[in-house]
Amino acid sequence: MTVQISPYTLCDTHEAASLAAEELSASSTLVVDCEGRDIGMPGGALSIIAIGDATASKIFLFDVLALTDPTDPLLAPLLSLLRRPDITKLMWDGRADFTEIAEAYGVRMEGVLDLQLVEVAQRWRRKRKGCRRQQHTADYFKSLKDELTEDPAALEGIHRLYGLEHCAGMYGLIKKGGGKNHEVVAMHEQDRTEVWMQRPLPEALLDYSAHDIHIIAQLFARFEKKGHYLDDQEALKATSARYMDACPTRELRAKHAQLDLSKFAPLDVLTPSPDGMPTFECARCERVLSLRCFSTAARPPSDSEESKAAGPASDPAAPAGVGTPEEVTAEEGQSTMTWRLTLCRLCSLLARRHSEAALGEWVATSTTMD
Repeated sequence: MTVQISPYTLCDTHEAASLAAEELSASSTLVVDCEGRDIGMPGGALSIIAIGDATASKIFLFDVLALTDPTDPLLAPLLSLLRRPDITKLMWDGRADFTEIAEAYGVRMEGVLDLQLVEVAQRWRRKRKGCRRQQHTADYFKSLKDELTEDPAALEGIHRLYGLEHCAGMYGLIKKGGGKNHEVVAMHEQDRTEVWMQRPLPEALLDYSAHDIHIIAQLFARFEKKGHYLDDQEALKATSARYMDACPTRELRAKHAQLDLSKFAPLDVLTPSPDGMPTFECARCERVLSLRCFSTAARPPSDSEESKAAGPASDPAAPAGVGTPEEVTAEEGQSTMTWRLTLCRLCSLLARRHSEAALGEWVATSTTMD
């Protein structure tokens, strides 16, 4: 199946943007994607906000460089559209887009449903041994194969992400060799994204902007046909909101990219942190995470165990990363002492994969049972 590109409308005046936003506001579901210079990174800047309806039959490309004043009354319909929680915004890894829209217009997008997480959630639920998508995460940690064979629970709750084009290919939406403009892809890979800030934009870049809207729309249609993929859209939106907030600044996003964290679903996102569970800052990624995201032990590990900085020594049936079979339990209202690795479970795996010097330390942690 080849993705067909429908005509798009470039909105490079406030009047055109206002009319387009009014037309789009009649839809209950939209597709949103952004392009620009190093978006989501320090020094990043938006160039185009692409928005289409759920079938990509109508696509509008909003020229951010021509629409710079968020106080202009003619921009109010567009900004209102982005804020409205009752209009679903389909995205694919919208984290950088979310950040840049907030930076450019002071708008926090509401109603985001990130289809990248829908794919991850379905992969997580299937858990079929040997499944190609399940193997995607394990393949990244091949250098830790012996450790993970001994402790397969170490990968519980760890999910490597797929890119949009790759996922579309898995679902048969793109033929081999098809997909995005290869020259524009190469431009991105070579860090030549400054081209997005030139005006007028070449037609190839405008087509590229519209292309992702089509891919996301077709994945949405495919997921809808699967039925259970989108059963609880409100829960998926809550998950997506946690995803958008997981890396709130350009600087932290740059650090996470350098540490390879951007390749994985952030911890404490697919399921919310349990009420009352204590939280701690990971010494590597600097995210504040619930205790379940850290390896824990009932007593300080021995030197040999500590050198491994192993994954969760926990009952595989328990929530990933929480407790051990020997963990001391406490009556309600009483505290118990456990030991916690200072790196979250994802950072611990990545640090070991990259043979980093700092693999974390075990520290005593007092927790209180509510």
